[in-house]
Amino acid sequence: MEKGLSNESNATAAVKMLPTHVYSTPDGSENGKKKVEMESETFPIPEEILNGRGTELFEHVAESLKSFLQKNHINHTRKPLGFTFSFPCAQSKIDEGVLLSWSKNFKARGVQGKNVVELLRKAIKKVGKDVDVDVLAMVNDTVGAMMTCGYDDQNCEVGVIVGTGTNACYMEEMRHIDLVEGDEGRMFEKMVSGMYMGELVRLILLKMAKKGLLFRGQISDALRTKGTFQTNHICLIEQYKGGLENTKEILEYLGLNPSDDDCIAVQHVCTIVSFRSANLVAAALAAILTRIRENKKLKTLRTTVGVDGTVYRTHPQYPKRLHKVVRHLVPDCHVRFVLSESGSAKGAAMVTAVAQRLASQRKEIDDTLAVFALSPKQLQEVKAKMQRGKYLALDLGGTNFRVLVVKIRTGMRNSVRMYNKIYAIPLEIMQGTGEELFDHIVQCISDFLDYMGMKNTRLPLGFTFSFPCNQTGIDKGNLVCWTKGFKATDCEGYDVVDMLREAIKRRNEFDLDIVAIVNDTVGTMMTCAYEDPKCQIGLIAGTGSNVCYMEEMKNIEVVEGDEGQMCVNTEWGGFGENDNIEDIRTRYDREVDEGSLNPGKQRFEKMTSGMYLGEIVRQILIDLTKRGFLFRGRITERLKTRGIFETKFLSQIESDRLALLQVRSILQSLGLDSTCDDSIIVKEVCGAVSRRAAQLCGAGMAAIVDKIRENRGLDSLEITVGVDGTLYKLHPHFSTILKDTVRDLAPKCKVDFILSEDGSGKGAALITATINKCTYQIVDENEKEGRLKRTERIEWKEEDVGRYGAAMRRERFFFACVCLCANVLIGEYVSEWGKVVVSINPPPPKEECRIDKYLYAMRFSDETLRDIMGRFRREMENGLGRDTNPTATVKMLPTFVRSIPDGSEKGDFIALDLGGSNFRILRVKVSHEKKQTVQMESQNYDTPEDIIHGSGSRLFDHVAECLGDFMEKQKIKDKKLPMGFTFSFPCAHTKLDEAVLLTWTKRFKASGVEGMDVVKLLNKAIKKRGDYDADIMAVVNDTVGTMMTCGFDDQRCEVGIIIGTGTNACYMEELRHIELVEGDEGRMCINTEWGAFGDDGTLEDIRTEFDREIDRGSLNPGKQLFEKMVSGMYMGELVRLILVKMAKEGMLFEGRITPELLTKGKIETKHVSAIEKSKEGLTKAKEILTRLGVEPSEDDCIAVQHVCAIVSFRSANLIAATLGAILTRLKDNKNTPRLRTTVGIDGSLYKMHPQYARRLHKTVRRLVPESDVRFLLSESGSGKGAAMVTAWASRLADQTRQIAETLEEFRLTKDQLLEVKKRMRTEIQNGLSNSTQSTATVKMLPTYVRSTPDGSENGDFLALDLGGTNFRVLLLFDHIVYCISDFLDYMGMKNARLPLGFTFSFPCRQTSLDAGILVTWTKGFKATDCEGEDVVGLLREAIKRREEFDLDVVAIVNDTVGTMMTCAYEEPTCEVGLIAGTGSNACYMEELRNIETVDGVEGRMCVNMEWGAFGDNGCLDDIRTQYDNAVDDLSLNAGKQKYEKMCSGMYLGEIVRNILIDLTKRGFLFRGQISETLKTRGIFETKFLSQIESDRLALLQVRSILQHLGLDSTCDDSIIVKEVCGAVSRRAAQLCGAGMAAVVDKIRENRGLDRLDITVGFLTYNASDCEGARPQLQRQLPALRRRKRERRRLDHGRWLPSPPARTKELNPASNKPSAPSLALSNCDSALIHNNPAHSTALAQSCDLTLCFVFHSYMFLSAFLCEWIPEGKKVLRCDHAKLIPDLCVLSFVWQFVMFLENPIGENHKNILINSIRVLWCPLRLPKHCSVFCSIFTSYVITVCAIKDIPFISLERTVDSVMHNKHT
Repeated sequence: MEKGLSNESNATAAVKMLPTHVYSTPDGSENGKKKVEMESETFPIPEEILNGRGTELFEHVAESLKSFLQKNHINHTRKPLGFTFSFPCAQSKIDEGVLLSWSKNFKARGVQGKNVVELLRKAIKKVGKDVDVDVLAMVNDTVGAMMTCGYDDQNCEVGVIVGTGTNACYMEEMRHIDLVEGDEGRMFEKMVSGMYMGELVRLILLKMAKKGLLFRGQISDALRTKGTFQTNHICLIEQYKGGLENTKEILEYLGLNPSDDDCIAVQHVCTIVSFRSANLVAAALAAILTRIRENKKLKTLRTTVGVDGTVYRTHPQYPKRLHKVVRHLVPDCHVRFVLSESGSAKGAAMVTAVAQRLASQRKEIDDTLAVFALSPKQLQEVKAKMQRGKYLALDLGGTNFRVLVVKIRTGMRNSVRMYNKIYAIPLEIMQGTGEELFDHIVQCISDFLDYMGMKNTRLPLGFTFSFPCNQTGIDKGNLVCWTKGFKATDCEGYDVVDMLREAIKRRNEFDLDIVAIVNDTVGTMMTCAYEDPKCQIGLIAGTGSNVCYMEEMKNIEVVEGDEGQMCVNTEWGGFGENDNIEDIRTRYDREVDEGSLNPGKQRFEKMTSGMYLGEIVRQILIDLTKRGFLFRGRITERLKTRGIFETKFLSQIESDRLALLQVRSILQSLGLDSTCDDSIIVKEVCGAVSRRAAQLCGAGMAAIVDKIRENRGLDSLEITVGVDGTLYKLHPHFSTILKDTVRDLAPKCKVDFILSEDGSGKGAALITATINKCTYQIVDENEKEGRLKRTERIEWKEEDVGRYGAAMRRERFFFACVCLCANVLIGEYVSEWGKVVVSINPPPPKEECRIDKYLYAMRFSDETLRDIMGRFRREMENGLGRDTNPTATVKMLPTFVRSIPDGSEKGDFIALDLGGSNFRILRVKVSHEKKQTVQMESQNYDTPEDIIHGSGSRLFDHVAECLGDFMEKQKIKDKKLPMGFTFSFPCAHTKLDEAVLLTWTKRFKASGVEGMDVVKLLNKAIKKRGDYDADIMAVVNDTVGTMMTCGFDDQRCEVGIIIGTGTNACYMEELRHIELVEGDEGRMCINTEWGAFGDDGTLEDIRTEFDREIDRGSLNPGKQLFEKMVSGMYMGELVRLILVKMAKEGMLFEGRITPELLTKGKIETKHVSAIEKSKEGLTKAKEILTRLGVEPSEDDCIAVQHVCAIVSFRSANLIAATLGAILTRLKDNKNTPRLRTTVGIDGSLYKMHPQYARRLHKTVRRLVPESDVRFLLSESGSGKGAAMVTAWASRLADQTRQIAETLEEFRLTKDQLLEVKKRMRTEIQNGLSNSTQSTATVKMLPTYVRSTPDGSENGDFLALDLGGTNFRVLLLFDHIVYCISDFLDYMGMKNARLPLGFTFSFPCRQTSLDAGILVTWTKGFKATDCEGEDVVGLLREAIKRREEFDLDVVAIVNDTVGTMMTCAYEEPTCEVGLIAGTGSNACYMEELRNIETVDGVEGRMCVNMEWGAFGDNGCLDDIRTQYDNAVDDLSLNAGKQKYEKMCSGMYLGEIVRNILIDLTKRGFLFRGQISETLKTRGIFETKFLSQIESDRLALLQVRSILQHLGLDSTCDDSIIVKEVCGAVSRRAAQLCGAGMAAVVDKIRENRGLDRLDITVGFLTYNASDCEGARPQLQRQLPALRRRKRERRRLDHGRWLPSPPARTKELNPASNKPSAPSLALSNCDSALIHNNPAHSTALAQSCDLTLCFVFHSYMFLSAFLCEWIPEGKKVLRCDHAKLIPDLCVLSFVWQFVMFLENPIGENHKNILINSIRVLWCPLRLPKHCSVFCSIFTSYVITVCAIKDIPFISLERTVDSVMHNKHT
């Protein structure tokens, strides 16, 4: 194979490894549903054509094709044609094939070396127009077989033909394949194929006859004739039953007279020949499988082999031998063999379908990408439009911040040395406040200066700020707007240099002289101009895109002067905003634009810059995926994520060095499960997008260089462009395409491109150096002439420029810097150089200190704030506690809002907002057309003072009147829309639409409302009007509304705060912590009502005399004390009181106090906000104070401003402390080291105060540094949030109703269960009756177990247990025997012939205790050649083949029988066994007279019901659901075991998964998004039902289980999933209960009893924790020794007192005991054990009592605990890994031997070794199910061999427990 794949060795390779150009197997996307209908016809090929001319052969094929098309009436439509050509061909593409050599007796001349597809096309053309076909693909028969099977099983990647000829194909990695030509030999085929096999046998027989070994030496003419013995004769001879008879007939047909020995010998010869063939094919196939495994770098390969061919199909033993040898040779490959039912023709059709799909796909992809291929004409138009355009002042930045030190040396050799460090800017900083952003920048500078050891040096600083700025000076730039994802607040419109200076001042660690601010394009040009004087253009092609260049001053009309040149920053990213490039924009560009932060702007940039190219590619990929061209048509969640496809991936994918497999790995790392075809398409898409970007940049650059040439009146121009940016640097083709485009569009310009290695930072440093030098020179000269004072401004005169210009020209780089600085940055101040030094006089320090000292009590340290945090945490705890809530000041009121918006909300809603002097009504429409949008219409209504202070009825009548007016204007009075009510006062909720007012706040005092439900009051007022109707679904607080409003935009939002007229907060609390509400699962929003914090005196130490005076004058003295310290309602008054006192003490206004100043309310909070503005604050202060009648001095204004700052700062600090407490609680609830969350915030104080937000954010982050907090301003107030809550409530109500309807089918009524019981009784009777047994679904199979154990069993026995997934192989019995052999080796018992009991947990029809014919496989087993065979016989044959040991298989039992027998050993009255685990079944002791299928009438026999098939006749269809049908349809045995599929653990998880998919499709779960994980069959295992339904599991843990399964769930999702699991498992338990009720009723009627008591055997010991088990067992042992018949009853998982001893009830008629026990194996029944609800439901259905039967397993566990001391380390045994169940068997055998015989040292050592094997790696208690069945096998085997009555082992065990050896 290796030689065949290699170029060098292929010529001499025998195995040619010919490429087929088939790149993938069918993926299910072929036209139509996954259903194939075929019509076929076979045409013979005459011998003369086979050996004639090639043209005749293909003409014959064409004529046959014509005949077929005419017969099927499809000759008039053009059809795609696939051509299976089963001969070696060299293919250069899929529709070409050059024949290398003929095989299989074909000898047509003139074909070898020719393209057979072309020959076929010519022949078709020759036969006429009636044959209109398009030959799209030519494949080999092996490829056809693989594709046929691959259509049904997409794991199929190998095809094998074993028929007339033999061959194989497989999917090889493209990187290993070299396309080759050459000849091919056929020696291997002659050894294995059916064409030669018969001839091979004939030659052997002929030779043996000649030697007298056969036919007594007679040789017939037929035997001498070639071809008389064919392969089909071998198939007949090797048949299992009629083989010898067939042999005799065939030999007689050949003219021979064979004896019986001759027939046996011939049969043996045939076996050897066919076995050799199978072995050789297996060896070759094993080589292929090994190669595939190595290609995929897997330890274990799971794959499918598609097989076809007459030998494989017809030979009775060939497939079995082949499969066995393959698995023996490649044990690390799990291989499934699929027979190609339709031959290779269907596969050829599949290849054709793929080829046709690819051709169609290629056309559509080409059409899609054609819009990105710009023609020269289009590029010329772009160039022309660019030259005519107007340029806007915009710029861009990146997500990294770089700090540099640049050392410039001049003289003979100029040099620049740079030191730099790069810092990331986190997203929360980019989108936080401006103060945080610049503080972060200064922190990075500080770190860098520390790193460089330069903190004490005052350096000149140049600032490259790559965002649009209006510059008024070299060191001044007002930010116009943010771009590129930056959204820092309080920056736009401000001078960024001033903000940087303020941040440096706040840091107070170093000082810098900010000399210049420059754009990155200018910086790039400056950097490159330093190296090349011809550089007069700067280009950025990276995250953003921009250009600057040197323009003639005379052309710049916006600047005075017409001499010289000026650098113009084009800001060409805005090109196209006037729609002049709409003709080349695509729909993908528009989608990217619409989803950007600035839709409609920067259109050219969005087509060319790195920030957007990846997003354009993502939009194209989504479109192609929707159209089925990519990723199998599946759009993953990752692909839906904006920004997932970064531009760097384009550079990687388009790299010429990258193999396609690496491209695929890049896509897979992005969560895109791609094929190689997908990778090719993605690479093509990336190329088209990046090529267009480079061409557009090139067109723009061509426009610029042509303009420069025309400006200078030149015929040709040589110029250099300085370039920077990651796209230009890193993309493999961008720079080349850019240069080519410029050259094509500007042929008269020679343009060189220089890459700026040092970025724009070096250019900024050069400008800084120039300005700094010029400044100091001018300052020095002015100081010498005495013309300068320190506080005066410096003005650069024209003579200064002239004086120093000559000196600067001597230094080239300084000259360049000055020119560029003057031209670029000063703008209209070109003729008069701008201000260089500006000085602002600060407030006198003495005055500031005096005020600080006076208001010292209002200034808090961080320690004090943290102390307040702690106090608030304690108040929160009190408010949440049931006992402490009545006395708590922070009430922590539940709101019954359980989640934030998840994006699925939609509808039309009304929202009311009552909370202040204005009453607001909104109509909110939420739609989902393209993306979720919200439309709002609102109106404000005044709430007069007389209504606020009047009666409650007047207030709500006013609200109803306003609502009626609003609905009238909206013309919706006739509609009953869902309504949400924002009521911003403390309320106690009992549900979402109910709110009892606790107390009024915010000046409201309406009587008769406190203690009343405000929703009822409003409904009453609406009803009184009678002209409209309203459905108030939710009432929420304004804080909740704010949180929900912000939560709609950011789903991380889980805190809401109001800081306005009043203040409050809410947050999402874990329900388990809220004692005021029942339930402990999920989360609920808590309205803290923190305004009352401190009402109990908690804050007395920080309250001031001014706070107390405010409180005394309020409407509610002594209440809402915290609110009075922080809210906007009181802040202005607080400032007024402070100013009055300071004036009285002569500290302000020279002691003057006016009546206005003494009037309450004259200073409002809005005045405080105005006074604190950074620029005009002092002016505003003077205006406000003047209106109050005082005549303030400048110092008075400064002092008042400082007072306002202290008061507002205290408010921000206190809010930050309480918010910090909430954030800390959220972090603790989530148990996470770092909290990431969003705080939704609203309120006039927060919005309007210029410094408040920044101070609050800064303090919060300082107090809770382990939290990443984003503050999100609620743009729409709380009304939108109320609508969101209403939408949620409306959706929840509708969703709850629909989910209840869905699950109603699973809630079985008592009548339905009684009907199930009745039908089960009918099927039981049918199964027992001879006449109906064949049609009965419940087969009632006799087991020939006639009694339960009696304790007399003893001896050494071997037991096997097969019934679960421990033997998941297809070569089943050989594997079992292999395991037995290994075990016997390990135990040293290979020479002992032991009796063997075999637990075989599948439906068997037993004819005796040691004979069982398998009826059908269940539980996922599909081993071939077993059904209808005696499994004991199969096991004996496998033992015989092994020839290593001998065993006496004496008994075969079912697992249900095993369970019953195990429990019966402890409880002699146990006569029923139940399995309720992976499968479901029951057995019981039936009266022999009722079993018509077995002879005899006396006694009883255990009947294996096999009730899993109950319902297969349709009797349960009335209670089966669509989900049961879906599970059944996709199961391995569709239409069978229907009852089992409704109640067994193997299927319950799958039923749940189907329900979840349906609910998700309907939008009720997982945000309506069906993940790939959820689509995966079997992902939802039944064990998850048990975990999810556990009463001990909090909802958050349920959510984590779902997320572990890849299901991104909310808490609401978890509640629904838990409900679904409960419904499914409850129904399963009820159905099992109904079936069991039928069984116990049958037993009662058999025995003629009026009443029957039944005991369920149930395991008490859960051994998952051995340390806890040991003391429990030690306590139980004395009771076990006394007697094990004392029992306790279990009621819903709780222990109850033991009932009085129960005597056995006797039937007067029969005088027999009447209380048989029902044994329920807990270990085999994981579902019941782990699911309390299931077992309870089962008991209710059956009217059973659940009791604990002390298992003999308890003795084993106790014994182990005594032998293995705590903490003892034991070694693992490899045998435990290999055959864990047999290691358990080892222990059981040794333990029984120990109990029955005196112990010797050897036995003791073996026993200890067995324990060591078990204890550490296996934890025996977890394998108790294995023990149950094995121990049963032991008991039954003893009974069968010794034919003695059963004796209880109890006495033996009891005596042994007192033995010293124990």
